[in-house]
Amino acid sequence: MNKQEMISVLSKKTAISKEKCEKVIDEFKNLILEVCKKGEEVSLRNFGKFKMQQTKERRMINPQTKRFYVCPPKKMIAFKGYKNFKYLLG
Repeated sequence: MNKQEMISVLSKKTAISKEKCEKVIDEFKNLILEVCKKGEEVSLRNFGKFKMQQTKERRMINPQTKRFYVCPPKKMIAFKGYKNFKYLLG
């Protein structure tokens, strides 16, 4: 399911216009990004937790040139689903 499909389904289920649904989804995403940039976590009860993680520096190899290079560390947002959310899948 992509973003437009999700907006369409939410609009039908909630009887809210597609424009408002899209704005809510965008603001939700932006809020998670803002909080994680501050170094805090976003925990949604019975759903999961978003938090900022830093990857380690690692050595990579270019398969074409066979040369090694160093991939610098980077920050990324990680999501971990809660147990009760996972059990709903079956």
